[in-house]
Amino acid sequence: MNFKLKNCNWCIISISSLCFICGIGIGYLMAVYAGNSAYSTNYEQVCPDGSVPDDNGCCTGEVYTDMGDLGFNCCPAGNGDCYPPIK
Repeated sequence: MNFKLKNCNWCIISISSLCFICGIGIGYLMAVYAGNSAYSTNYEQVCPDGSVPDDNGCCTGEVYTDMGDLGFNCCPAGNGDCYPPIK
């Protein structure tokens, strides 16, 4: 029973290396996909009533208002607190 151990060792090393490299590639792609999914989820914001904000980022019933040093904010048409626009 004479086996060629040199050839067998190189086969095992080659297959192990290939599996390791494939594992790194798949892990990287999964991490990128998860990161992109989390990033896009943060920017799919809607108004409290479920509608999409207007071009300025204000919801229905809010007015895009210049507040001087505080910048532009969305304020209710009547009285109430102003909030930064939804981007």
